[in-house]
Amino acid sequence: MVTRTPGGVDAPRARLGRGLLAVAFALLAYFGVTAPEHPAQGFGLSWSIIGTAGAVGVLASMLAARRWSRTGVPARQRAALRVEAGARLLMALAAPAALAVGVASAPDGAERGFVVAVTAVLAGSLALYALVADDLRRAARGGA
Repeated sequence: MVTRTPGGVDAPRARLGRGLLAVAFALLAYFGVTAPEHPAQGFGLSWSIIGTAGAVGVLASMLAARRWSRTGVPARQRAALRVEAGARLLMALAAPAALAVGVASAPDGAERGFVVAVTAVLAGSLALYALVADDLRRAARGGA
């Protein structure tokens, strides 16, 4: 018997997708921290904020989903909901903060628009994931 998520996706496949997303955010944080000073100066801090918040948020929501599915105790399920809500809030708050840091640290000249645009796309993707990430309460109701 195959375990399926409420959206109809196999549970191992969903875990793999979230795991790959966590790795992608972690790599973004790593490249933000190790960015060279001059050429990628505008990217460094904002990428590390986006990557760290994304990786921590995805991992926290994965752990909350695992705790939710393995327990039938309402107190533990409420704790899992609080963890998931906190992770989503962290990601949602980190996105505009990273955008503000990216705009403030963008270099002058022709590269400024590019740095701001890339930072805005990455911050937007973090905020979008925070909004559309799986909701444990929806999973409990059996909705898609």
